[in-house]
Amino acid sequence: MKFRYKVLITNLILLSVSLGLVGYLMIHKNFELAKETQISNAVIQNNLVQSSVEYEVLQALNREELVKGALPDIGAQVSSGMRAEDVTFFIYYGDKLVYNETEENANLKKVWEAQQEDGNKNYAIFEEDGHYYIYVTASSKVEEENLCIISRSDVSDAYALRDREIRYFRLILSIGLMIESLLIYVISRYLTKPLEQLNRVAEEVTNGSYETRIAVKSQDEVGLLAENFNRMAEAVSEKIGELQEMVRKRDQFVADFTHEIKTPMTSIIGYADTMRSMELPREEQLLALSYIFSEGKRLERMSGKLFDLIYLREHEIEKEAVQVENISREVLKVVTPSLAAKELLLKENIEPAVLYGNKELLVTALVNLLDNARKASMEHGIIEFSGKKIQEEENPFYYELSVKDYGIGMTKEEAERICDEFYMADKSRARQEGGAGIGMSLVALILEHHQAELIIESEPKKGTKMRICFRKEQN
Repeated sequence: MKFRYKVLITNLILLSVSLGLVGYLMIHKNFELAKETQISNAVIQNNLVQSSVEYEVLQALNREELVKGALPDIGAQVSSGMRAEDVTFFIYYGDKLVYNETEENANLKKVWEAQQEDGNKNYAIFEEDGHYYIYVTASSKVEEENLCIISRSDVSDAYALRDREIRYFRLILSIGLMIESLLIYVISRYLTKPLEQLNRVAEEVTNGSYETRIAVKSQDEVGLLAENFNRMAEAVSEKIGELQEMVRKRDQFVADFTHEIKTPMTSIIGYADTMRSMELPREEQLLALSYIFSEGKRLERMSGKLFDLIYLREHEIEKEAVQVENISREVLKVVTPSLAAKELLLKENIEPAVLYGNKELLVTALVNLLDNARKASMEHGIIEFSGKKIQEEENPFYYELSVKDYGIGMTKEEAERICDEFYMADKSRARQEGGAGIGMSLVALILEHHQAELIIESEPKKGTKMRICFRKEQN
């Protein structure tokens, strides 16, 4: 059942019960007031009849007449002179009914018997032939006998009024509930419309439409719910995007890795098969073995960097305070032979400082940057390796290490993709230099663990500058 129907039914039940209770109390109160008025009038009529009868009885006693014999005439005289049209009365003297205007019935007998037991003025209401009558009794002592006067009044008007009010109230209640049902339905439909929209959008998101959002038009609880749903949908969309990007990168990684490993393996297998299947001169054998050795070393470097890459993605690193000069010294030990082989001049200018990080990983990152600078530089070129403290107070960085070359440079698009796995701006040059396109990915991951920022400034045919900036709060 829809929520708006639940609201409609609940409101109708509550409204019916509350209006029914209020109507019952009002009708009951009006009926009681009308009945009390009728009872009061009946008692007054009874008092008038009693006074008149007792006066006439005293007159008969003064005339020394027998009371029992005079009572029928006294009753007739009082009846013709004083009572209202809807009032009849009866006179009992002792245990005999001496005057009656209608036939004696069972209700009259009950009232008289109750009067004999009680002796006080009483009344009782009975239904007779579709009408309601009130019997009022009064008694006095005359010549040692009980004189009982019973008046009978029609009080059907009070009950008729009650019945008319009940019928009228039922009619009004029915009309009111129908109008109220229509109003509640319209209001509940208006109030639940945002919930229906929310449900529809939730179904669209479930079916894969992650960009669908709800238009927030109110600041109530439903509006807040819509805002929270939009934030949740945005978070889900971002997570889905991240997962899709992760899957894309994984597939691209597998494809690139397969391609990169296939190239050296093809060379190794080809040269090995040549040496196995035929006799080669000594020089050609050495050349083939040289190719096999170089390609094997390239596979070794690739596997080592891949292991580091996977390890860093799954584990946290240990950090400590390290001197920048010690890092620089270790880096130069590694890169000096390869730079000398290409007759490159390395200009070093490192300002002393203390960094908080992992020494081995920082050395690895800088070695990769200097090796990339070597690959991009022509023979007899210059590479600058510098480090300096950042003095500006408003600057978020504390220390900057940079590697600058004057080689082939990169375009803006190439610089943006340089940290992707297996990406190489110039694949032929990179493979010729022994690269596999993993080094910069490893650099980016190392810097991420140090919460440092890599800034790349490059221009084709003019060179590249790689800047590593360490944040103040991390040092």
